[in-house]
Amino acid sequence: MGMARTPRRTFRNIVGHARNVGDLASLSTWANEQFDPKLDWPKVERIRDKWGGKFVIKGILDPEDARLAVKCGADAIVVSNHGGRQLDGALSSIRVLPSIVRAVKGQTEIWLDSGIRSGQDVLKAIALGADATMIGRAYVHGLGAMGEAGVLRSLEVIAKEMDFTMALCGRRDIKTVDRDILLVPKDFEGDWAENA
Repeated sequence: MGMARTPRRTFRNIVGHARNVGDLASLSTWANEQFDPKLDWPKVERIRDKWGGKFVIKGILDPEDARLAVKCGADAIVVSNHGGRQLDGALSSIRVLPSIVRAVKGQTEIWLDSGIRSGQDVLKAIALGADATMIGRAYVHGLGAMGEAGVLRSLEVIAKEMDFTMALCGRRDIKTVDRDILLVPKDFEGDWAENA
């Protein structure tokens, strides 16, 4: 009910600040103009050079792209299919994670996004080699349900689920979580998996 009475939200960091974006109607046009269909690795390198800070590349679903991101100087990569909303047939992030880990583990941080709904999901990703996960949907659901308190509660639930699951797996420290806690089907990665 609190959300129903909330004033309409807007993207205040963009509306009124980006050129020709004065309201939500013009925001959609502006957002579509931001996508560059000609994006290639040399252009990514130019963006990195202009940025000058920590550089994280999101949307990696292929070991070769992971290698190119490392070559490009990525401080971290995010294995992500963007929640499956960009391309219906894209593989799940967790399914491609093992081949990406084999390709670049130790050369850059590997984060996983998409499909994290519980503490068990976080542990599965860590067990398969991710250094960290992102939990945007759980965060947003908590925010929508209870505001700031809901975000805190969603984080507490995930932490408790992780703690409980680790105990059931006989692990007390997240650093000891590895693939041994999982039963991974032999064909999990499919015939398309690269043997790096």
